[in-house]
Amino acid sequence: MRELNSKLRYSLVMIVILLFSSGCASDVKDIEKLNYASALGVDYKDGKFHGYIQFIDFQSIAKATESKKQTAKVWVGEGVGNSLEESLFSLYQTAQERIYWGHLTSIVVSEAAFKQGFGEIYDSIARYHEFRLTSWVFGTREPMRDILSTGGFLGQSPLSTILHEPEGTYAQNSFIKPIKLHRLLGELNEPGYTSCIPVLALNKKQWKEKNKIEPKLMIDGAIFLKNEVLQSYIPLKKLSGLRWIQQGTIRAGISVPKNSPESVQVVVENPKSKLKLVSTEDKPKYNIDLKAKGYIVSRTKKSLSELHPLMDETKKAIEQEIVELFRTGRDTHTDIFNLEHNLYRHHYRQWKAISPAKEQLYSENTINEVKIDLNIVHSSSEKFPDIKNQSHSK
Repeated sequence: MRELNSKLRYSLVMIVILLFSSGCASDVKDIEKLNYASALGVDYKDGKFHGYIQFIDFQSIAKATESKKQTAKVWVGEGVGNSLEESLFSLYQTAQERIYWGHLTSIVVSEAAFKQGFGEIYDSIARYHEFRLTSWVFGTREPMRDILSTGGFLGQSPLSTILHEPEGTYAQNSFIKPIKLHRLLGELNEPGYTSCIPVLALNKKQWKEKNKIEPKLMIDGAIFLKNEVLQSYIPLKKLSGLRWIQQGTIRAGISVPKNSPESVQVVVENPKSKLKLVSTEDKPKYNIDLKAKGYIVSRTKKSLSELHPLMDETKKAIEQEIVELFRTGRDTHTDIFNLEHNLYRHHYRQWKAISPAKEQLYSENTINEVKIDLNIVHSSSEKFPDIKNQSHSK
């Protein structure tokens, strides 16, 4: 009996060893035998989907830490097909090695592809197990190859750009909040919700190396989606008020008075806004309550040296941007403020009574009042004492 038990244990051990050894032999891949996709581009031209894959040379990234730096190499492939999957499968034919999607950090979709409908695109991505839902999502109106081929500074790879790491620049100057795929999918499934997707463009003016233009990526506007359908594209210059009403704004600068050579630059941090329904008798009317703190970063010609006039002018400038943003949304039939979703989420009966609520939300008087509670806490200078406990509401 003991001999039988000993043989049984030995057999079980050998079976386990064989299982693990065979599993390792079949599942583990050498890292140099894989092509790692870092970004995916989707375009629609001439009735076909164009899929783009960005590869980055990780060896050049490693060498960049050495004393002699080397420009990072980037490859961008393009495939064409009747669907996104078909365009990517056409790229597999020339990929040389298996493409691994687990390190994908960014998805860029052209305006033309958004017009075809975003549902088919994210359905293709969500169904494949290697795709993670944590990639950043951007729109673009420029050639996809140019967007995916643009690098950073000092010979760094595109991994060190807005395309892959948008949070750094957003923390310093918050305009359009970057969005990840899982967040976007959640918003698209919310009734009445309008999603805001930052749009990438190339700036070919601001940066040079040895007097040679160096194009760099920038956020140039936003694409708005509702129920997977493109609502509008709005350029950045018309979206100044977005930073005051979107959730998650970190830091925003504003000059007061607006468009004046004698101005004060005020930085506002962590503004918190809230929609408050005040009437639904005829059409919905909202108040916008905004609370924030700020500080002075520059002053020209000693203008607005008194605290209260400075705060009044700052609040007036912020209110003007918010009102202008609402008018932009009305003109483009885009619910930028997500008033309909607010009705659905917090005032369901009123939403049900006027649904579909689109036209009722574009009245001139929909925004009843903008209330701003601003506290300028200091002047960013040791020459002047901190300004505390001076909040002044409008």
